[in-house]
Parts: sequence; structure tokens; C-alpha cells
Amino acid sequence: MNFSEWKPLNIRTEILNAIKLKNFIKPTKIQSESIPPAINDYRDILGAAETGSGKTLAFGIPILNGILNAKSQNECESESSDSDESSGDVENMPEIMELDKNGLGCVSVVNLPSNNINVSNKKLWAVILVPTRELAMQVQKHIEDITKFTEINVATIVGGLSSEKQERLLRKGPEIVVATPGRLWELIQKDDPHLSQINKIKYFVIDEADRMVETAHFPELHLMLEKINLKRNSKRQNFVFSATLTMVHKAPYRPNIKHKKKKKDLSAEDKLNKLIELIGMKNPHIVNLTTTNFGITSTVNEMQVFCSVIEKDSYLYYFLKKNPGRSLVFCNSISCVKRLASVFNILKLNPLPIHSNMIQKQRLKNLDKFRANDHGLLIATDVAARGLDIIGVNHVIHYDVPRTAEIYVHRSGRTARASNTGLSLVICTPDKKNIYLNVLRTMKRSKELPRLEVEQRILRNYSTCVKQAQEITLLEEKAKKETSTSNWFNKAAEEMDILLDDDELPKGMNKTELEKYKKMLNSKRKNLEKILLTIK
Repeated sequence: MNFSEWKPLNIRTEILNAIKLKNFIKPTKIQSESIPPAINDYRDILGAAETGSGKTLAFGIPILNGILNAKSQNECESESSDSDESSGDVENMPEIMELDKNGLGCVSVVNLPSNNINVSNKKLWAVILVPTRELAMQVQKHIEDITKFTEINVATIVGGLSSEKQERLLRKGPEIVVATPGRLWELIQKDDPHLSQINKIKYFVIDEADRMVETAHFPELHLMLEKINLKRNSKRQNFVFSATLTMVHKAPYRPNIKHKKKKKDLSAEDKLNKLIELIGMKNPHIVNLTTTNFGITSTVNEMQVFCSVIEKDSYLYYFLKKNPGRSLVFCNSISCVKRLASVFNILKLNPLPIHSNMIQKQRLKNLDKFRANDHGLLIATDVAARGLDIIGVNHVIHYDVPRTAEIYVHRSGRTARASNTGLSLVICTPDKKNIYLNVLRTMKRSKELPRLEVEQRILRNYSTCVKQAQEITLLEEKAKKETSTSNWFNKAAEEMDILLDDDELPKGMNKTELEKYKKMLNSKRKNLEKILLTIK
């Protein structure tokens, strides 16, 4: 294969070899426009590019390149300064080969570390901040892919996992730390030795920056920025990336409300200047590749369905049945994710839920299952909206209208990745029409999205199934509560050696009624299964 387009970017041999191993034949546009000024001129980078455009390596490659260059220089200087002090025991010391920027080697002789050396004294070079745990792990993997021929270590520090284990990771002295703001700030507050170097880091990245710098969402980030910028580090290189970096909100359209004074809309330039000041960037090189379609790639086919609230489940079921493939459904709340997961599980679509109240291991397990299934169904809150690179997502369905255009862009960006095509469908109800229209206005869309064509006869058949599944869900929830209350009461009575009659059970169903209730539930389930077999 011909990898010649990478050569002008002045990337070290170790990185190029890893890139070749991954078969990245040529740099993406965001990479080719960000990497040269970052490496050659050591410029800060403000990058806006559509989702799936390769932003992670656009900052990952310059960081790794810089660390390797600095280490090579230090090793060569060490060899030169120590050569006169070498003694007869040199042959007992190991030789370490490092490559300079031209791929040439220089050998330095170093002492073997003894077992009692505190490895946390190793230098912290870079901190990369991201909004979600899953994105942090993904960024770590992408960067580790290009560290394959180096000895540079990358650690992920996120919530939802044991902080003690993460402290042990930091004691190993990773050069690069990828983190979510909450857990990183927690460990900084605990005076973690490795993180005490955060004021002196050479590279600082905020990925998905427009959301990250909103005070209400990530207050820890603002505290961290205050700490990092307390003493200006002129040698620090900053990278700020997002698909919606230059997108600004339009005020919600409310035709019946008269505003006393029209507030001036924030411009894209104002937004960028605010970011530059907040992060402490110096003379940043701005790469804006989102002007044509506002962050949504042209390979995404956008559509909408307009229906009543009670019809939403039916339209979603219709779409999923008529459009087989890997589908990702977005909801605005955890309760909505749980309810939909229950309904569509009864409808035999085997949904995988993801939301912030789930334990981290289960979230990752569900993501892996989704990736492994060509017909997988993931139902998620916006924790899955930003940055996740899941190849082969055929459809994104906005079951709830996204609250902002930024969220719409990031959700839609989960499909049509790696030059594939995809579909983004918005299910809109009358009470959310203004929000939907405001999203389009922010994106400067003069027309509504095309409507999804629906065969009403088939929709009615599917609606019958959905209605029964909804009823079963409600009945199961009630039975679960009744059983839980009864079990707790019976267990307490058993521990006290008390025998209970039905009339002594807590208010609700007695044992006989509960058994009848469960039989009715089983009957409804069997009836639904028969109907599902008869429809296509």
C-alpha cells in the first residue's frame, strides 16, 4: 500500500509504522490540516470537523510525536554528558535504543531501576479530557494503537470504576492520562503524586469542548482550568476539538411571548474567543471543516416522523421492523430508556440499554454486545451521543427530539462513519414541534426534514403488538412491586418466627390474587407471541 501522503506531515518513524499497521492509508482532512501546524510550529489547535472525521489522531499524533522527540533529545544529551563519567562496570548496564526525528538511533547507557524507586516520579506529559467514560476508553485505545512501537503508556481515569485501582495505574507513571473531569479532579484533590504535575504538562486536550466547558455540566473542569492556568505555562500546547465547535444556539421560538429587549445572538467567533480565553490558548490555529453541513456528513440521510405521543412506540417498532440493521435509539431521560427497553424486550427485539445510572461494567458489556451484533438495538441516553466510534450503525433514531442542535449533530454522527451511509430519524410530537424547528433554525435549515413514508395497514398491525407489550410492561412492573413487598414482609416475619395469614400480608394482593395475576400475565405473553408469529 502507498502511505506517501503521511510523509509530508513530519511524523516520526515509530508512529508511521503503527499507522501502517492499522492500514490508515492517508490522513483525513482534519488530520492533514491540524498535524503540520501542531508539529512544525507548535501551535495550539482549535478544530471543528464532522463526526467520524478522525479528530482523535489529529491531536494524538502531535502529542506522541512531541513526547518522542523530547525523550530522544534527552537520551542523546544524557549520552553525551555521561560519556566521560563511564566506569568499568558499563558492560553490566543495559543499552536503550531511541530514534530521533529522522528515524536514526542514539544509544544511552542508563542504570537499572531498583525495586524501591517510586515510579510515580515519572513525568506526566499530557492530559486529555472527555465528557463520558466510554469515550475516554475509546480515546485511550486509539492512542495506544499508535504507541505500539514506543514505550509510552496511556492510562484512563474515569468514574464508575474503583478509584483505588486507578490510583495504582497512576503510580506506574503513565505519560498520557485520558480522563473525565469528575474523577480526575477527585484524585487531584486527594493530592495524587503523579497528578501533582498537572501545572507543568506539555499537552492539554479538551475533546467535545463545546459541551465540556458548560459550567452546569462539568463544574470540575472549570475548577481544573483555574488550577492549571493559575501559573501560566507558556510551553503548554492546547488542543480543543468538537464537531459542533462553531455552532451557536438560537433562542427558542415562542410566538405568543413578547420579549422586552431582543438579546443579540452569540456568534461563532464570540464562542471561539470565549473558549480561547477560558482555556488559555495562545495564537491558536483554527481548523473549521463544518461550514457546509454543520457537522453532519453528507452520507447521513435525515428524515422525520410526526405523530402523537401515544403513537411513538408504534412508529419506532414499525421503523425497526421495516429497516433491519444495527440501530441506536436516543432518549432524553433514563426512565424513557428503561421503559422502552422493557417494551421492546417483550417484542423480542433484545434491546441493550445504556444510561448513567448503570454500573460501568454493564455499560461496556452492552456496548460490546451491540458492536458484535449486525442487528443490534441499543437504547441510550446522550451518554452514547458523543465521540463513540461504532462502525456499522445503520440507523440513529431520535425517539425524543434532541434539546439542541449540537445534540442532534452528535447523535446523528453515530451513523455513517468510516465512509458508510446511514439514516437519522427524528420522531416528533406536537408538544416538541417548536424544539424541533429551533434545531433546524440553528442549523440554518430552511425546510423541514423529509417525512418517512409509512404503510398505514402495516403500522396498525404493529400497533396492536406494541399496545399489548405496553400493557404487559405495566402489569409486570406492578407484579414486581407486589412480589418485592410481599417477599420483604415474609422474610422479616420468618426471621421473627411469625406465621402470616393472607389477611395479615401488607396492603395489596394476597398470595392467591398474586398467583392469578401472574397467570394472567403469562397468558398475555403467550397471546402476544402468537401474534408476533403471524405478522411480518
